Amino acid sequence: MFIDGVFKSLDPMLKAHLSDTTNDPQAYYDKLEASEGTDIIWNDLRSIDAKSSGLLTHISVMFVVLGFLAADVDNIFLRVLLTLEFLAYIFAAMLLLRCLDMTGPPLNDLSADPSKIRPIQAREALLRKTIYVRVLRLVYVLTALLIPVVAIKLMTH
Repeated sequence: MFIDGVFKSLDPMLKAHLSDTTNDPQAYYDKLEASEGTDIIWNDLRSIDAKSSGLLTHISVMFVVLGFLAADVDNIFLRVLLTLEFLAYIFAAMLLLRCLDMTGPPLNDLSADPSKIRPIQAREALLRKTIYVRVLRLVYVLTALLIPVVAIKLMTH
């Protein structure tokens, strides 16, 4: 399927450019679990899922705001600025959708040996955490940049 092919080609790039700096993701989660006595990997995955959903909601609201702002803009500078911001929000939404992937790596990539599955889960959880944190920072900056854009729009009208 076309969509699976696009995902399979984009996902390695995300993993290469957004992966965490932890050398051994499984050791990271093993230490957390030893201190808390719970399955931290699954807790992180559930938490990242919920937080990503909330951030996607914020991005959706920003799409509406940008749409209203761009509706009657005659100033080319403002039109370019709004378009760039809109594209950046689309990019952020695309990255966040990667955090909502239900199964992580495809099931056929998993080993039959349970001891080999845990490192895959740990890498996936840390990748999602890294993506979420970076996108959260991007969206924060984009939202802050929207304040002067709104001010410019109001002053030019």
